[in-house]
Amino acid sequence: MRGRDFIIDFINAALAAGILVMVVLNSFGQGAGLYFVEIFAFGALLAALNCVKKIRAKSGFAVAFAVFALLMAVMSVLCYLKM
Repeated sequence: MRGRDFIIDFINAALAAGILVMVVLNSFGQGAGLYFVEIFAFGALLAALNCVKKIRAKSGFAVAFAVFALLMAVMSVLCYLKM
């Protein structure tokens, strides 16, 4: 792996682990639905980083990641406004 791709993959792995922890915490306790804003925000960041990685690789699949990142960001904002 090259240096920049390794850093992006490492950040992606950390974000994915954070999402999993928040999903587990979200399903327990009194504050059900408390972490939806953060889950969607981390998902948007994860998709945006993958979009950057695909743009560097000159892949057309970068558009799909960009659309998904935008969708996740919108969902994060909507969840924030509902709270």
